[in-house]
This record gives sequence, structure tokens and C-alpha cells, in this order.
Amino acid sequence: MKNFLKFLAVVILTIFTCACDSDKSVVLFNKHPFDAQTINDSVSNTNVFKSGERIYYLVTLPKPVETKLLLIQIYKIGGDKDERYGYELVWGKRVKLRDEQKYYFTDYVVLNKEGAYVIKVYSRDNPTQILTTGNFYIKN
Repeated sequence: MKNFLKFLAVVILTIFTCACDSDKSVVLFNKHPFDAQTINDSVSNTNVFKSGERIYYLVTLPKPVETKLLLIQIYKIGGDKDERYGYELVWGKRVKLRDEQKYYFTDYVVLNKEGAYVIKVYSRDNPTQILTTGNFYIKN
């Protein structure tokens, strides 16, 4: 009886603590353009890049954006060596999604300065709420 109660408690805890929410946007990074082969390639899927290298990113959207407008911003985090002194906006882009891009957007950016970066994606439907963020690094 004790083993059954322990098993039942573990199952109930697992169900309630499981992070099964799939309605969140994510940002994926890659060294090559996204297609059927590169989206699952463990060698090119990375968030560490060299300066001057193309950084391909893919923003997934679980629900279509009504206005079909996104704002994508890249911030450089911290100073040169220590990443704790604020952040600086280094790149921004307003995007109009096409009809076939209801659930994703992909593009690339080239940055030349070493450091830690964060990409933030906003929707024009609710511009004060961040859809998703992703961190990446440029190292030589």
C-alpha cells in the first residue's frame, strides 16, 4: 500500500509540475539558412557565432499575429568583458509578415562586435508584451 501511495504521489507531482505549455514562441539560431535538413542539424544549430558571420534566426509563432507586424530588436548586453552594466540597442527591424508566414519568420543578421546579445520579438497586436527572447554570443 505504501508503494502504491508513493507511486501515485509521484505521478500527480509529475503531472502538475510538467512544463507542457506548447503555446510559446521561441527563437532558434543557425549558421545556415533554415530548411528541412538544417533545422535539426546539431552542428549548425548554435547560439555562438564569430564576428562577421551570418546569424540566421527563426521566430516561431504558435498563434497567428492579427496585424501581421513584428518588431525585432537586438540588444548588446553589458560592457566589453563583463556582462553586467546594462544593455544597448544595436539593431532593430519592423517586419510585415506575408500570408504564408502566419506561424514563423526567418531572416539573418550580421554583427561584428564580440559580446553577449539578446534578441527580443514584439507583436504590434500587443507592443508592450515580449513574444519571445533568445540569447546568443559572438566570440572569436
